[in-house]
Amino acid sequence: MTSFDTFDLRPDLLYLSGLGAAIVATQALAGGLLGRKRGRRGQAFSALNVSGFNIGLFAVPYVLALLGHQSVVYAALFDVGNALVAAGLLYAWAMGAASGAPVTPGVLARRLFSSPVFDVYLVLVALGLLRIKLPSGVIAFTSLVGGANTFLAMFTIGVGLEVMLVRPKLARALRHLGLRYALSAAWLPVVLLLPVAADAKAVVAVLLFAPVAGMIAPFTAEAGLDVETSAFITSASVLIAIVALPVAAVALG
Repeated sequence: MTSFDTFDLRPDLLYLSGLGAAIVATQALAGGLLGRKRGRRGQAFSALNVSGFNIGLFAVPYVLALLGHQSVVYAALFDVGNALVAAGLLYAWAMGAASGAPVTPGVLARRLFSSPVFDVYLVLVALGLLRIKLPSGVIAFTSLVGGANTFLAMFTIGVGLEVMLVRPKLARALRHLGLRYALSAAWLPVVLLLPVAADAKAVVAVLLFAPVAGMIAPFTAEAGLDVETSAFITSASVLIAIVALPVAAVALG
């Protein structure tokens, strides 16, 4: 909420949100194909754990330090599409698939709008496009609470860091990570060839190597799926991103 209040959400930059949504949707579809032999629950697990990016809590400090202040605007807009799919459509579908219940349009819509992250982003995008600013008292509160985000993100990463798995689960986790980074590599030339501003392309290219979204492991647990393997995938992607993001930022910046 604080970030959205500090920049001008111009309609001509919404292609970044569309690009974020398209990339995450591609990840989810590929994940679903990867897990198809394990039934609907396997598809739900794979679709969740191949997709989504941790932008606000992890990637933003990197792009801010290495690519400048304007990069935060690009990253935030990309994150809109990322969150709308990962915390909205994908969440709604995965919860239904994991439960074994039919995923009808009505059920999908109900689960979609029951996601707090999705609802908040939807409202903030609407307010931004309408040029409506939140009251200063609200922003003062969200700034105070939001100031703890970086510490809490690092703390929860440390608490949830899981780097030991039995061999079958390790093999499964590595397949998911391999697919995730293969998709990132496949999207990289597409992003770099887009007819848009070079600095925007550089930011999106760096974000392709951001870690798995922090909400994915809780979503996996909520669906009653293999949260241990999910925590490993998230932890491994964080360790990879610690190296990959600055390298990509320096190379593309």
